[in-house]
Amino acid sequence: MRKLLKSFKTEINPTEEQKVRIRKTIGTCRFIYNFYLAHNKELHENGKKFMSSSQFRVWLNNEFLPS
Repeated sequence: MRKLLKSFKTEINPTEEQKVRIRKTIGTCRFIYNFYLAHNKELHENGKKFMSSSQFRVWLNNEFLPS
């Protein structure tokens, strides 16, 4: 017997201020993700161990940014 899945379609209508904030948030997320990939690529090229996302978060907030 096939199991049917239910889905819901939702539409949002943000104000202009909310649209700007959404775009900024998505842009920041994209920047951090690309920075994470570049950092791991650099670690790999230097023969070091891959950094997990939780290790990267700790490194970014405690070592990289406070400088």
